[in-house]
Amino acid sequence: MKKTPKISLLVVLLSIATLMNAQTYRLEVGYNNPDRTGVGYSHTYFNGIRLGGTAEFDLKNNLSLLTGALYNFVYSFKIQGYPNSKSVSYESFGHFVDIPLRITYTYPLTKDLKIFGFAGPNINVGLAQTMKTTSTVNSIPSVPFSDLYAKAVLNRINFQVGAGGGMQWKTYQLKAGYDFGINNLNKFSGTGNLYQKGWYVSVAYQF
Repeated sequence: MKKTPKISLLVVLLSIATLMNAQTYRLEVGYNNPDRTGVGYSHTYFNGIRLGGTAEFDLKNNLSLLTGALYNFVYSFKIQGYPNSKSVSYESFGHFVDIPLRITYTYPLTKDLKIFGFAGPNINVGLAQTMKTTSTVNSIPSVPFSDLYAKAVLNRINFQVGAGGGMQWKTYQLKAGYDFGINNLNKFSGTGNLYQKGWYVSVAYQF
């Protein structure tokens, strides 16, 4: 096993260990819409699902610390047109794990209804990201599905900062947020930086 996958696995295991000592636990499932782009690169929009568990540690003055581990499965398909009806299509599948570390402020409106906001970093760990290129352009070859991490095209670790908010009714939450990638994911030097950002919406159940 290469060094980077070992680091990714360690980060995930540390997050799971942290969950075991929390005060509030939730199961979460939702929709996410990552966007990978950079100078000189077109947008690659993904659509996918996220699911996992979160843990919350009470602090003071309605503040708490939220962390967890959320698995993401995403899909993208885009076509780039060229003259003479030629084109290049890109089909991608991605598998990531989000490990958030958020400060949350909760304001109770009634006994059962609360609103909350959160902000802080998120570590997006890439497990696999395969892409297939289908081309009818002579200068651009078709490429079968291959893992962009294994081929050292993309960095596995995407450090992000984000914010969001939502509402809680009894043991159910509805929330949404946005994360901005802050480190370059492109491992090819001199070809421009790539960043991945995106928004999500989730429902969570406290148990």
